Amino acid sequence: MVTLKEFWIPMIKQPKSVIRQAIANCSSGIFFILAILYGITLFLEQAMNRNAGDTMAVPTILVLSVILGPIIGIISWFLYSLLTYAGTRLFKGTATFKETYKATAWATVPYSTKLALFIPMLLIFREENFTTETPDIDSSFFLILLFFIAILIGLIMTIYYFMVYSKIIGEIHGIGSWKGFASIIVIPVILILFLIVLSLIFF
Repeated sequence: MVTLKEFWIPMIKQPKSVIRQAIANCSSGIFFILAILYGITLFLEQAMNRNAGDTMAVPTILVLSVILGPIIGIISWFLYSLLTYAGTRLFKGTATFKETYKATAWATVPYSTKLALFIPMLLIFREENFTTETPDIDSSFFLILLFFIAILIGLIMTIYYFMVYSKIIGEIHGIGSWKGFASIIVIPVILILFLIVLSLIFF
């Protein structure tokens, strides 16, 4: 039986080589664990980006990440899988929806790895990770540099997440990485453009 430990690093380093084996041999529970970790990571990152610490305490943010994060992760997993599968139909993808949602779960590994980055960030920058005002960070060039490096690493990991997602979708659908990337973004882009047009018409 496949374990997260067995495939976590290989999924980052060589996703196209291991995705079929990971999909074929892992239990359904692993997919939910991957979705939960993704949701917690997404919640924490959004809390940082939206300066959630301006309106709530850090312990509250952390508790909510554990409570709401898994729900967000599972919902996002299903929606991304559905939209990606619809996108692959445009490029004559060959995999099933079941294979697509399994691949989508494994694709979150690079993104969820950012949890390992959040831990030292919480220890070093504390509540200033989540606030608009950052007096401690601003008063130290060393802390400013560390914070910039942490943000940069997080951005690189997010970009790499999309690269891995594109590669494994392209692999399981037999359409190549570029079409895999197009499959990921085409339906969301169409929906966004549609909403923009509706907003312009009615508002």
